[in-house]
Amino acid sequence: MDIKETIELVHQPLLTEHFRNLHLDISDYTFANLYLFREISRYKIVRKDCGIFISAYNRQGQNYVMPLTDLRACSLALIKRLLGSSNFFFPIPEEWLSYFPSQEFRVTHDDGESDYIYLVEKMASFAGKTYQRHRNHLNQFFGLFRPEGIPLEGDKLAPAMDVLDAWQEESRIAREKTDYPQCAEALRKFRELALWGTIYYIDNEPAGFIVGEPLNEDMFCLHFAKASKKYHGIYEFMFNDTARRLQSRFTYLNLEEDMGNGNLRRTKASYGPERILKKYRVCLAGTDAGACNV
Repeated sequence: MDIKETIELVHQPLLTEHFRNLHLDISDYTFANLYLFREISRYKIVRKDCGIFISAYNRQGQNYVMPLTDLRACSLALIKRLLGSSNFFFPIPEEWLSYFPSQEFRVTHDDGESDYIYLVEKMASFAGKTYQRHRNHLNQFFGLFRPEGIPLEGDKLAPAMDVLDAWQEESRIAREKTDYPQCAEALRKFRELALWGTIYYIDNEPAGFIVGEPLNEDMFCLHFAKASKKYHGIYEFMFNDTARRLQSRFTYLNLEEDMGNGNLRRTKASYGPERILKKYRVCLAGTDAGACNV
């Protein structure tokens, strides 16, 4: 019988080590993402002889399995047992697809699950035709406001929570239908989760904040960006400023997926992603795994 463990803070060293060894660019493979969304996705750690896996559920209620180990160490029989007739592996990077021979497996992907990857250098400069609209918004913002960015830590976490509360109220959407609970927990456990961020003040009032973490040596993953709508252009400013702060350490910025949201897709596309990182689903061939029908 499989032993499944609910993800807790005590698992951070174990999972972080596995993620570091995998050296993937995919935003799902971070401890903070797993921990903060552990209830929504029902993440469970599953231990096997050949390594560790994560059992999870997506927005459609479909069960999937995240491999945290080199699948070449696992027997084909074990992989088939993990998948069964309805489960699927996800998110699988393109470089792993050679592990799955076409006669045994079926591979698909959903564009709404793809990550948006940007060059930090470009986001820091906003140079070129792609960024013309964003430059205009940024110039308008600087014409009206004098922002100040301060590292998000210690006594600055409470003002960030005030920003989050104001953002939630402005959204006019129920808290359980936004990422408010996850962002609030990220602020409450900021230090334990080893997160990084900046809080922005305008006229001595907290106006917005950014929260993220390194994904690997080359890429920073941005988890949350929250600000008040009354500051037109503040999101352009926060993205641009964050890239400036990170450009000496990272080459790429991962803004995660758009979840099939058309408005979010247009916004992320407008910043000129360097690439759209596909995250593949892998099912057993010849089964009725509807999850691979995307």
